[in-house]
Amino acid sequence: MRKMIHYASSAIPIGYLFIEKNIVLLILGGILLLMLVVEFFKYKSNFVYDLYLTNFRHMLREHEYDRTRFRINGASWVIFAAILCILIFPKLIAVTGLLMLAFADSTSALLGRLFGKKQYAPNRSYVGTVTFFAVGIIIMFLTPKYFYTAKEYIITLIAVIATTAADASSLPVDDNFTIPVVCCTVMYVLYLLLYPGIGF
Repeated sequence: MRKMIHYASSAIPIGYLFIEKNIVLLILGGILLLMLVVEFFKYKSNFVYDLYLTNFRHMLREHEYDRTRFRINGASWVIFAAILCILIFPKLIAVTGLLMLAFADSTSALLGRLFGKKQYAPNRSYVGTVTFFAVGIIIMFLTPKYFYTAKEYIITLIAVIATTAADASSLPVDDNFTIPVVCCTVMYVLYLLLYPGIGF
């Protein structure tokens, strides 16, 4: 179920292709605010906490229902990352980064859990990392481009490699945040370097 929600988050970048930036940000901002209010009362109210666990425990990781310290759940990180990427980066770059999160991260976690017997780090398997990279390559070819030149595919390839490395390194920040932000940042910098007059 958790991964299905991750896949469903692809509606954000796909919708952003057709909807105005301000409208998308307004919708996502409202959703994030609601989620943070629920998170706050989950820690402050036993009633809300019990109700939360009754409905969502099967989708939560252990730290997401731990009340010893305040930490937002993975879904909130997805929305926060989406808002940040849409706010900062050009549309096609933000779309690519968010699709990496929706499909590469979800598929790698799913196949890694099913077939990843050999692990090189906690919760990191060779199968999962190879899957992440492979799905990233597919996204590289399918996402819209500005010019459809060889340089653009090289930019996206480097971004896929960097994002795969970031995911594999188990950074302390939630990967629902790091994956799209790393992908978008690398793409943005490379576009500025290789297309100095792009102007976005």
